[in-house]
Amino acid sequence: MKISNFTESLILFFGVVLALAFGKELLLPFLIALLIYFLIRSFRRFFDRIKFIKNHVPAWLKNSIAAIIIFLIIGLLVDLLIINSQNLGSSFENYVPKIDKILAQLQELIGETLTQKLGEALKSINISSLLRPIIDSLTGIFGNFTMVPFYLLFLFIEEMAFKNKLLLLFSKPEELKETKILLRNIETSITHYIGLKTFVSFLTSIISFLAFSYFGLDSPVLWAFLVFILNFIPIIGSLVGVLLPSLFAMIQFGEINAPIVLFVFLSLIQMLIDNVLEPKIMGGSLNISPLVALFSLSFWGTIWGVMGMLLSVPITVILIILLAHFPRTKNIAILLSNNGKV
Repeated sequence: MKISNFTESLILFFGVVLALAFGKELLLPFLIALLIYFLIRSFRRFFDRIKFIKNHVPAWLKNSIAAIIIFLIIGLLVDLLIINSQNLGSSFENYVPKIDKILAQLQELIGETLTQKLGEALKSINISSLLRPIIDSLTGIFGNFTMVPFYLLFLFIEEMAFKNKLLLLFSKPEELKETKILLRNIETSITHYIGLKTFVSFLTSIISFLAFSYFGLDSPVLWAFLVFILNFIPIIGSLVGVLLPSLFAMIQFGEINAPIVLFVFLSLIQMLIDNVLEPKIMGGSLNISPLVALFSLSFWGTIWGVMGMLLSVPITVILIILLAHFPRTKNIAILLSNNGKV
């Protein structure tokens, strides 16, 4: 019986993975719409702190204003990223002659053979191609994923009737109460994560922007924005956000001293924020094991690319909360959590 259950679970797992992979165009826009839905609800609660708005402004108007604000901000940021990356890519040829200066400085440190290979690699670098996966993922939300606004609209339409459906689904008051708590926990955890992570990422990008401007790095706004976006990708995002601008600084300046100082400064900032500030303000609210976070990053990145990496933490948070709610799957939630308390 146990072997049969294991086989069924294995088949179910691979079936879900295939459905996720082939259903990317359908599921990814819905998940993005769901996250934006949570953000809009947070905006609405913020608006409701003002008594006049809470009593006299209808919910649909507050939802519309919040949605317009969110889409405008993301749209403007994506446009900024595209324009700056195109300008930087078109001017990259001007930096190529400086690569020889870098190689001359490195030759004594790493040897002639490695220097030659590094030179070929540096000269073949195309900034636009490096940034393209991130740009494509972000612009895809508003380009290819035209279903996002429609999903969002129907989520709010569904919200009006959802309470009545819950009453019909759960006749027992205890079951209804548990379901409401479950949904509230999911919403609270996701909005808490997005809000605090946005604050931390914004703070990191501002400090990085000041550093880029001080060192005279070209297109500091672009690099700061990339730091902001990459900070949402757990584990490897911060590393890439430090390496890319430092590598570009080496190519732009034609020497290695200033880029090394920039690299050390950015690394210190990332370590302080990631290991001191972020854990302090987030606490143990996410409760995800670092190993599980790494696996989740790899899993969702493989299936859905950069957008999968960006969504890996919210998806894992929802999964742990759902697994912890049911007695048969609570042990799995304990294993996935960081401290075992679910």
